[in-house]
Amino acid sequence: MFAAKAPKAGSPVVPTERTSEKLRDADSPQPLIRDKSSLSTASLGSQEIEWTPNHYNNGVDNSEFNGGDDIDDDSIYSKNDRTLVAYIGPLPREVEEALSNADFYTQPMISKIDFDTGFGMVISQSKCYIWAAQKETAYRSPPMCYTLPMPPNNNKTPETAPLLPVVTITKSDEPHYGILACSPDGTCWYWNNIDICFSNVNQHVDTKINIPTGDYISKVEFAGPMGYFVGTRYANVYQVSIKKQYGAITLTMTQLHGKSGGTMASIFSMIGVAQGPDTSQHIAAMTSGPRPHDQHGRWDLFVMTRRSLFKWHLYRSGECILEAEAPLREQITHRILADHTALLPMGSDPRVRALDIQYIKNGKLLVLATFFNTPDKTAHTPLSCALFTVSCQHGSGFDIEHVKYLQRTIEEDIRHDATPKLVVPQGGPGVFIVMPRAVIISSTLPDLTFEDLVPLKTDRIIGSGYEDWKQNVQESASISELAFICKSSGRLGIHLQLDEKGHPLPLTATSPENEKEQMTAQLQAKLEQAVFFSGKKHNPISFDLAHYDGGDLNVASLNVSREILNSHAKLLGTGRDVTTGLSVRYQRIKNIIDCIQDADMASRLLIDTRFQLCWSAEKLAAANEIWNQYQQRRRDVSDDKALKGNLDHILQDAATKGLHRIGAHSTEDPLATFMNYHINELGALLSSLQASVAKTTVSEDHRAILVRDINKILIAGLRSAWNFRRSNVGKYALRNSSTVEPWTGTEHIIKALSAQFTSTQGLCRSAPGHGITEMDVDTASSDPLTPLELELRDQLCDLADLSLQAHSEHLQYLEGSPASTENNDRISTSVTAYENAKQELLRPLGNLKLNQRAIQLAQKYRDFTTLVSLSVQDEDSLDSYILKYQQDFANALFWFYIQTENYAKLMKHSELHSDMFTAFIDSHDCRSVGWLHDIKIKRFGEGSKRLQLCAASETHLDRRMTLSSLSKLMLLAEGTQNGFVNEGTASYAAKCNEMLSTTTVLVDVANFLMVQVQAMKSIEDKVEAVLAKLGAPVLVDQTVLRVAVAKSIRRLLEREAISSEDLLDVLMLQQAQEINSMDVCGIALDICFQATDIPENRRPYVLQDIWRRVFIADKDAHWRLQDVSDLEARERLMASWMCRAYAVIHHADGHKDEMLLRPQDAKCTMPDSLFRERCQGAEGMSEAELKVQYELMIQDYERENDELDKRIREGQLLEKWQRVKMIVKEEREAAMNFGGSQDSMMGGDTEMDMS
Repeated sequence: MFAAKAPKAGSPVVPTERTSEKLRDADSPQPLIRDKSSLSTASLGSQEIEWTPNHYNNGVDNSEFNGGDDIDDDSIYSKNDRTLVAYIGPLPREVEEALSNADFYTQPMISKIDFDTGFGMVISQSKCYIWAAQKETAYRSPPMCYTLPMPPNNNKTPETAPLLPVVTITKSDEPHYGILACSPDGTCWYWNNIDICFSNVNQHVDTKINIPTGDYISKVEFAGPMGYFVGTRYANVYQVSIKKQYGAITLTMTQLHGKSGGTMASIFSMIGVAQGPDTSQHIAAMTSGPRPHDQHGRWDLFVMTRRSLFKWHLYRSGECILEAEAPLREQITHRILADHTALLPMGSDPRVRALDIQYIKNGKLLVLATFFNTPDKTAHTPLSCALFTVSCQHGSGFDIEHVKYLQRTIEEDIRHDATPKLVVPQGGPGVFIVMPRAVIISSTLPDLTFEDLVPLKTDRIIGSGYEDWKQNVQESASISELAFICKSSGRLGIHLQLDEKGHPLPLTATSPENEKEQMTAQLQAKLEQAVFFSGKKHNPISFDLAHYDGGDLNVASLNVSREILNSHAKLLGTGRDVTTGLSVRYQRIKNIIDCIQDADMASRLLIDTRFQLCWSAEKLAAANEIWNQYQQRRRDVSDDKALKGNLDHILQDAATKGLHRIGAHSTEDPLATFMNYHINELGALLSSLQASVAKTTVSEDHRAILVRDINKILIAGLRSAWNFRRSNVGKYALRNSSTVEPWTGTEHIIKALSAQFTSTQGLCRSAPGHGITEMDVDTASSDPLTPLELELRDQLCDLADLSLQAHSEHLQYLEGSPASTENNDRISTSVTAYENAKQELLRPLGNLKLNQRAIQLAQKYRDFTTLVSLSVQDEDSLDSYILKYQQDFANALFWFYIQTENYAKLMKHSELHSDMFTAFIDSHDCRSVGWLHDIKIKRFGEGSKRLQLCAASETHLDRRMTLSSLSKLMLLAEGTQNGFVNEGTASYAAKCNEMLSTTTVLVDVANFLMVQVQAMKSIEDKVEAVLAKLGAPVLVDQTVLRVAVAKSIRRLLEREAISSEDLLDVLMLQQAQEINSMDVCGIALDICFQATDIPENRRPYVLQDIWRRVFIADKDAHWRLQDVSDLEARERLMASWMCRAYAVIHHADGHKDEMLLRPQDAKCTMPDSLFRERCQGAEGMSEAELKVQYELMIQDYERENDELDKRIREGQLLEKWQRVKMIVKEEREAAMNFGGSQDSMMGGDTEMDMS
């Protein structure tokens, strides 16, 4: 009635029956050895056979059943540290057919195995199938069986219709055995001699038990020498007597006597209840056993009803005395409530049900009971289980000594005979709770925490058997064995080995952390079993990981993977050679993800865990391929001992290096050690191969062969790993990148592949044995390439492929890592290395006439630069690639034409693919040609901006002037086309005007200077002549500034552009107040506030420079106002620089006060750091030279400050400045009154030149 459930499981275990599954094939090439046991010497001696293969189990340490023959590795269905479940053999064919057609709801069938008599039985309502069954024997062929009819049930009711007869095999002192069968209505048949009666199954003795109406026979118990006892539903117990007198067999039934010598007609008189029976009086179980320390060999019989426990004392004379009775259910309920006070409040009813009882060693009883451990009960609430150890006190009742609460819960199975059966082989310590769908394993030891579950997924347990121990009590053993019969899978066995001492229970409550670790360990153990055994054909055991869903699946799966990978898993066994070991581990490690998916738990795996599980499997795939290639290479060169020795040396040396890198000890055979125990670090072995090849000293011919062989090993290993990953992306759900670095994308692997590529490339460039320096020569003028040379070329392509794949993985890993400054730097470095590697690896392939492979790899890794260079002569290919790769390939093609200055092809493709070229010029710095395309597609605004950038970067004045003018023209065209001006366009227009104005000033100043010195020939003379005519009062003493101005003048004379700050130095240090009809002061102030190349933090100090030089520009500056007339003073002031400068400010719209400085505010106050910034523009200057330079520049500016202070003190500069402002205002008012020009004061009479 029950099925097992694990703690915290998401759903009950309800596997479907497998009625049509075929048993294992009996026809096997393994030799068979006949078993000595038989059902009968004549008939069955040839049927029961023992299976012993003629080969060893490859070192697998399989447990033994009762010290008998080893269980074959293929027969093991489950195994852990304590428990082994194995297939023993099939059922008879007749039994298989009957079971396949049985409906266990209406036509149940049960099975028993009696190892003391050597028989197994399957019982139905009308038949009993019997066959020979030995404990020590495993067999492959279905055994022969015989069928006995069962006594009819003549009192069928809806309740009793599904009931089965009670059948047992009787034992006697004779060498033969009998069978006792009792139908539910009390009809009993007995066959005395099984061997003889099989010839006539109707030769049986029968009798009839007169049981009360509504009662029926339900139990039978063998009490050793005390005989057999039959129990009915309402606890009527009958003693069976089988006697042989005068050659005839008699069968009698006698009810047990109760207290005071009265006959027990029913349980009512026994318990003193007058009213009719209720369900609590039903017999739940019967058991018996020898009384401890009894010299007369007497036994006790125990009958457990649903409410009470009764004990009869059995005498050899046949007398039976009811000795004790106790309300067992009440005692169990009190104990449960006392132990579960936190879960069950006072007054709760846990609904205890005592299901089964067994006699164990030391005269004690073991009771299986279920209960609810929660006050809230529903139809889906699982039942908790407990084992109660009960001691028997002579004449005074029973005491509960110990209780063990099981972790597993169960739920009811409504089918007949589905109640859990308690089995205690050898009286302990192993305990088996047999249910239709599972076997729960525990122990009688109070301090042992062990508990296990053997659930079935597609089958049903119909019975079990074990060796009787009560008549020959032995000392406590650590091994317990149980045989059980499955409906479809045949006979299976459980071998349990327990340590008597066990593991003590914790004295304190388990912490959540320890509980989590414990559940993870259980999950790991179950996953390991599933990996090794779930894939076996016809294995009925369920390895559902959901039973252990409280554990950490990520930790458990990675631990199992790591143990298999490095040969640490206990279930792997030992003694296998490297080839077999790698193959077995590879098959096992692939099962991990399958088992997790079968349990519907794959969604619990983190992305990093899924990647690592896949990597572990692919490492073993790679290791298998590497080892097989290595063995194949050794066979290929077996005739050349030198080559074979060099190959062995290289692999062993690489393995030694790999072991040293990971901190492992080397051995006599480091390669085998690495393959067996360190596959997790396979990358260390592969990355060491190239170094081992490089240091091996061999001839050139042998080196080429060795490089080829190592290439084969390296390429085969990595390619098999990547192929496995690629084909299992869906299975492992590898949809995102991992935060764990892939082993195939480490820097060590990348460096090793690149080095091996270089080594192979060197061999391709110097072909061994041919005396040529290039292998890509014209085949018509040289010898044809040898197969070795062709193979090396192919390997070169493969190495390039693998290396780029490793680069790609490494970059993908970095891009998926958490963002940080360090990681961003690593990504940038990796991107650069990846792009460089494409060029370094693919271009040599083109040089070796391997264009087709190079093109394939360029497409695979999207190296469009190489793809363009290899296919640029084929217009059809270019068109197809543009169609396939769209913008990416078009960008590479356009850039190739620009770099090679093939503008004709560029213009052609820009017309064919106008939209792509537009996107290209918008995303790339191709201003020199992009503006032409903008004009073509009438994007005048974009073309203007592009020309503006060209002008800003152009150093030649005339070309800059042309570009600036074109930019302005295109801007005007854009305005004409759109018809409106937005804020962004207005801002750009101002910038465009500024660029054009500044460039115009540069051209005008350059022309002005050139006119002054055009008669001179050398540039040095021209520069000196210009410097001499500048006439600034302090310039002679300003060493650094003089040199800087000289450089600026030289560049202007050579028609080169200079910065705005340098231009202002030239303008403000010369004496001409107008250049090309442009006021110098106005120009300077405009440049100061509009030039974009003047940093904002220096702009205020540039304004100081302009005004300071305005105030100290006049040579005749030390005259005093009181020494001249007002008219003369007015004339002198109107001709001064400061008057023209103030006039510019005063006449400007809005009186731009931010452009005006007073004399006392014009002193240079620029910080040292800004001086340093301006001096840093000089190239090739050391730090010490830079410091000296800007310190000298500071001194030059301090000289200007001193000159300004002197003019303020001695030249009445402040008073003159006030008079200048009055004069400018008066002149402006006069001009306004008389309608004159506002600029009449700056007419020709005040114009000055440099003469």
